[in-house]
Amino acid sequence: MVVLDADGVIQRINDRGCQVLGYDRSALLGADWFETVVPAGSDVDLDALLGAVQGNESVDIHENTVRTDDGEIRCIKWHVTGLRDDAGNVTELLVSGSDITEREETERRLRRYEQTVESSTNQLAVVDREYTYELANRNYRRFHGLGEEIPAELTIADVYGTETFEAIKPAVDRALAGESLAYETTRPGPDGDDRTFDVRYFPLVADDDTVEGAVAALREVTEQRARERERRETRDTFEGLFHGINDAVFVHDFDGHFLAVNETARERLGYDEGELLGMTPHDITAGQLTGQISEAVETIRDEGELTFETVHLTTSGEQIPVEITSSLVSYFGEEAVLSVARDITARKERERQLELEVDRLAEFAGVISHDLRNPLNVAQSRITLAAEECGDDHEHIAPVVNALDRMESIIEDTLMLARQGETVGETEAVAIADLVGQCWDAVTTGETTLEIADKFSLRADRDRLQHVFENLFRNAVEHASRSPHSSSTPRDAIERAGEAVTISVGRLGDDGFYVEDDGPGIPAADHETVFEPGFSIQDEGTGFGLTIVRQIAEAHGWTVDVTDGAAGGARFEFTGVDIVE
Repeated sequence: MVVLDADGVIQRINDRGCQVLGYDRSALLGADWFETVVPAGSDVDLDALLGAVQGNESVDIHENTVRTDDGEIRCIKWHVTGLRDDAGNVTELLVSGSDITEREETERRLRRYEQTVESSTNQLAVVDREYTYELANRNYRRFHGLGEEIPAELTIADVYGTETFEAIKPAVDRALAGESLAYETTRPGPDGDDRTFDVRYFPLVADDDTVEGAVAALREVTEQRARERERRETRDTFEGLFHGINDAVFVHDFDGHFLAVNETARERLGYDEGELLGMTPHDITAGQLTGQISEAVETIRDEGELTFETVHLTTSGEQIPVEITSSLVSYFGEEAVLSVARDITARKERERQLELEVDRLAEFAGVISHDLRNPLNVAQSRITLAAEECGDDHEHIAPVVNALDRMESIIEDTLMLARQGETVGETEAVAIADLVGQCWDAVTTGETTLEIADKFSLRADRDRLQHVFENLFRNAVEHASRSPHSSSTPRDAIERAGEAVTISVGRLGDDGFYVEDDGPGIPAADHETVFEPGFSIQDEGTGFGLTIVRQIAEAHGWTVDVTDGAAGGARFEFTGVDIVE
């Protein structure tokens, strides 16, 4: 209790007032109340108090604040009475107050708690022992369509229906018995779709430790469970692929320790999973090749990927040649190397057989070159002498000459075919206009004309590319100068060159070129088989010319196809070519 004079000066204050304010009485008596204990910015001042009590005996000022000696702000509920003189003027103010700081803090915390409950993303509800709702937050009300306020006497059965209530009643009863419990359930949402909830029940305990009701907290986990299912399905799919693939798969860190291996790796190498996970790539690589593993790991670290060949060693000592494709991956958040090892035993055996075939083919070419050409030269010399003695017009001379010419063509084409089956070595930039001109001069073309549509260069083996153009030019000239199945020979056709044909050479996009003529063309039915060895539209053709063209193209890594030209003739298109601008 405090007595202030009309100027707001403290005249008297009781012990409780000093205790609440934290001042000695001597410090307060004679001090200005509003300057000493009323915080700055307060909406209550002396004039307001005097004005309030001037026409009234007393006035209440609720929840006003004061500042204690140590600076603490406390909330006081004040009651002010005006003390008057004989003339009725207010001469002093009798101020009594109750400290409601703790009550205000409690109410503030309660409001904060209510706001937290109301705005919670979970569904929260409280029921009493009769299963009647005492509280339901916003999310709970919205989910069940209850509006902004829960109706009085609303029960669980009213919200869920009798059948569902009977299903959840045992859980509520356990909470009412003082037990806390949790489970997961699925319930239909407002849109009819099933929602999954993590449900928890707690007892609501009073101050005397009795259970007054049950608290329900429902957290929707529909999306979380969907993500978990998706992760499980993804993991199952990955494991199915990881273990189902026919190649051996390894995951290892940059120290070389295996982190994961698939079933194929275990079965191929003969180790169980535990053994392999305690090993490194060096342990399964044939001794003479272990040095390449460290280099490979460094390359993968720098470039992100690498494909290389090595040899794996099984528990029985068997050596298995493999092609390994490695790349950087993230394995459980850590950078690692994923390596897929393909068994190339069969491929290596095919390569070995191919090398043997190439050797035999080289031997065969030598036989043709030496053992066949010598007697052929003798026969050609003899027929020349016979023609001189008997005359060129003798009925037997021309057929023999033609037969010997055909034999020479077959030998030359066979030799060329045998020699073209090798991979191209070094290449150079070849100016097509220059090379085509040289090839044109080397082929008997008769009335045929050449057009160079584009001037460009490409990277190729010059000598072998020359064979491509010469064979294509010769093919166009011979094919255009003879009717299919005629009895004329290639030499006759070239010498006659009866029908003038134009051959055009040009660039094809950014990675190719073409050779096209306006002759009779190649039937569409023969486009797929024209490159096969021995195929010829003419009865007397060797059938090797276009085979040689294809082999040279493939040796360069090109693709060659035949189609119809713009004027109906044959058009050969080469793609995958390294064009030099």
